[in-house]
Formats: sequence, C-alpha cells, structure tokens
Amino acid sequence: MKQLGAVILFTTIFITSCNVTSKTTEAGMVESKSILTIAYYQTPGNNSLDPEYSIELFSNKQMVLEAKKNLDKSGKYMRTLSAEEYKQLLNAFVVADFFKFNNEYSGTESNLPTRYVYFAYQGKEKKIKDYSGAPESLTQLEYSIQSFLDRVGWEKMSW
Repeated sequence: MKQLGAVILFTTIFITSCNVTSKTTEAGMVESKSILTIAYYQTPGNNSLDPEYSIELFSNKQMVLEAKKNLDKSGKYMRTLSAEEYKQLLNAFVVADFFKFNNEYSGTESNLPTRYVYFAYQGKEKKIKDYSGAPESLTQLEYSIQSFLDRVGWEKMSW
C-alpha cells in the first residue's frame, strides 16, 4: 500500500514537473523558462531505513532535491550544476542509449526500493521503473544521479 501511495505521489510530481517551469530567485526575479531533462525518484520500499527522495534536473542546469526521509537533508534543496557537470550527465544518458532500455525492470527480489528514472532529450522522453534486474548501464546512470547527493552546493529552499 505504501508503494502505491509513493507511485501516485511520483506520478503527480512527474506530471506537474514536465510542464515548462520558471524559478523565482531570492531577489524576486524570474529566471528564463526551463524544461525537465532528468528526474530520479526512489521509494523506501518495505525497508523503513531506505531513503526516499527525488532529484530533478532542468535545462537551465538547476537541480532540485526533495528529501523526504532517511537522508542527511530534509525538505527541498537546489543546486546549480556547472556546464561540465550538466554536459557529462546528459552525455552519460545518451551514451547508455537510454531510450532503448525496457520501460520496467521487476525482478523477484523483495524489500527493495523502487527507482524511477526519466530522461527527455531532442524531443523524446521516457520514464523507466526499476525495481530489480536492470542492466548495469542503467544502474550506473542511477548512481550518477545519486552521486549529486554527496556534492557540495545544495541550498535549502525557503518555500
């Protein structure tokens, strides 16, 4: 039942995030419109110790983290990627041929967190559900996104 609620929550976030968005800076100025490029969401699964969070990367190089539980952060954070970080992450998805992965990987293991990965590039978009049994190249993409959790530069959002 918890996973169903998490799936519904992710779907709602995903649908609202796919629209063109803008961000208001602390000075009250609105930055240029940007498009969701990469999104990652992890449910806690049946283990209450696994983290639950989402990370979204937009075309303006801004990354938003919503830390729900079992992370060293709680709430919403923002980080701006360098041009090189942004290029490397996009290139990793292109090189891994993201659009050729299956839409879902559901192995027979239990108690694992479910991960959802979304990628939009050159007019194409795809969302993958990864519970278990994904190819190593998809797992590496997930690790690439997760690696941003430990990087410096996250700023707590006040709204």
